[in-house]
Amino acid sequence: MTKEKERDDPDDFSGISLGGAAFMLTVMALRHPWQSLKELLAVVRRLGRRALRLAMAPAGLMAAIVLSRRRDRRPTFEDYLHGRDEE
Repeated sequence: MTKEKERDDPDDFSGISLGGAAFMLTVMALRHPWQSLKELLAVVRRLGRRALRLAMAPAGLMAAIVLSRRRDRRPTFEDYLHGRDEE
């Protein structure tokens, strides 16, 4: 390996420094502000949906457990004893 390939610079983004990449991204966003805003809102909406799904997963799991236990309730011995008295 040459010395160039051995060098692993974390500030290198495909041949451009991170500061240069951020500058280019800023310039491109300022050239097309409405398109940039549209794309930004799409990303925010996607992240919001994902966060909501992740937040609702434990609640859905608990609801499924509670509903399945309520449905699978088998009659107990006391239910057999008192079942005929109530009818």
